[in-house]
Amino acid sequence: MARFALIQNLYTENLGLMSISSYLQSKGHEAQIFIDVKGTNAFAEVEAYNPQVIGFSCTTGMHHWGIEFARRYKDSHPHVVSLFGGPHPTFYPKMIDNPFVDYLCIGEGEEAVDELGRALDGEGAPEEIANLLMKRDGTIIENPVRPLVQNLDTLPFPDRTYYDRYPLTARETSKNFISGRGCAYKCNFCANHTLMKLYHGRGRWVRFRTRENIIEEIKQVKSKYPVRFIGFSDDILIVNRKWLYPFLELYKQEIGLPFLSTVRANLVDEDLVVALKEAGCISTVFGVESGVENIRNGVLAKRVKDSHIYESARLFRKHKIHYGTYNMVGLPGETLEDVFETVKMNARIRPDFPWCSVLQPYPGTEIRERIEKEVGRALPVDEIGASYFTNSMVRSNEIRQMENLQKFFHLAVRFPFLQPLIRQLIKLPPNPLYQLIFKSCYALQLMKRSRINLFTLLRYASASGQMFKKKSDSKAKVSVSDQPSTAV
Repeated sequence: MARFALIQNLYTENLGLMSISSYLQSKGHEAQIFIDVKGTNAFAEVEAYNPQVIGFSCTTGMHHWGIEFARRYKDSHPHVVSLFGGPHPTFYPKMIDNPFVDYLCIGEGEEAVDELGRALDGEGAPEEIANLLMKRDGTIIENPVRPLVQNLDTLPFPDRTYYDRYPLTARETSKNFISGRGCAYKCNFCANHTLMKLYHGRGRWVRFRTRENIIEEIKQVKSKYPVRFIGFSDDILIVNRKWLYPFLELYKQEIGLPFLSTVRANLVDEDLVVALKEAGCISTVFGVESGVENIRNGVLAKRVKDSHIYESARLFRKHKIHYGTYNMVGLPGETLEDVFETVKMNARIRPDFPWCSVLQPYPGTEIRERIEKEVGRALPVDEIGASYFTNSMVRSNEIRQMENLQKFFHLAVRFPFLQPLIRQLIKLPPNPLYQLIFKSCYALQLMKRSRINLFTLLRYASASGQMFKKKSDSKAKVSVSDQPSTAV
């Protein structure tokens, strides 16, 4: 059987790679996970492991790191196969054109990666494996996707053992789990609608594990690690109440640890909040995105009213559950005053964790298609950096002030009396001080939400600094009008 080195560049458990690793091992292959960040020596560790395949799970922006690692490794080990999966290859299959990319895995990867390992050992031909793209004699071979895994309980539990080698992850007292796959919504800034099209006719899109299966996984992890609280990494944990309420009851009886979850404001009511509270939910987060309802629902297709947001905040505060919000700046047709409306809405609802990013037009999203139509040309995918906390590749007359306001977002929300001063400060050019202010506010939120101490936070920040680095190139910037666009 084949030997896989699965490589990541963030100092945290990666549920996708853990699932692939455990599935490969269940099929007889060898697989290990390696972390390539400051303070580790992943290149030498991978060399000592001597894999047949080096595998990367990449989001857009992070793919720059993956390709560079593959280039370096294949320079000295030309016969090793490079395999890329995750969101970026799925939504930007042109990545296969890169000379250091041998295979792309599109969509769900467990079965395809197993079959690739078998093919490399002489059992079958890679050219016939569903979900894979590859190059052969100058020709791109693109296979269709296979049916979705319908019974998620058939998959082995994610393998967390390799993180024991790293002091930070070995001591981590928070563990993340996922209860299902697939999101039922089609927000324009997300590529979920593209995945739905890709898998149309290939099985039920939104799927859940059985409650007993998730509880058993949590129990096994609790028996091995000093777990103090649980995070659920689902897109929206609460989307199916028929499944959710019995799960929460079982979780309360069998686990009893405090947990964090994501919700959607238009799905929240008092019965739901009470059920979450009684089961141990201590913190949650929901998307505001824009404080202007016409932008949120017209431009972003969010389908969440202002009244949903205000009521969700009221209920979480009433039942003493901490809550955060997701927000964005730099949206098509958005003005600086629209961004301040987002600030004002957050100031009214007083979230514990007001989180804000700069819109990035990722491949596979309808928001990207909209911007490309407005500017009249394709956006350069490879100029998107790893961070959504820095700047926008789409330029307008007010975008620089919006980028600066994003750095002050936390302060503007938590201390509204500072807003007049912030209005003046954001007129200045971007500078390191503004980045420092943002990083400090981000760190404080992360410490409070994730319950980690300052020393641990600094170790994470040192190792994973790429989350705050920008990739800028003047040729990549595109201009759009400041005038509001017609809602879609």
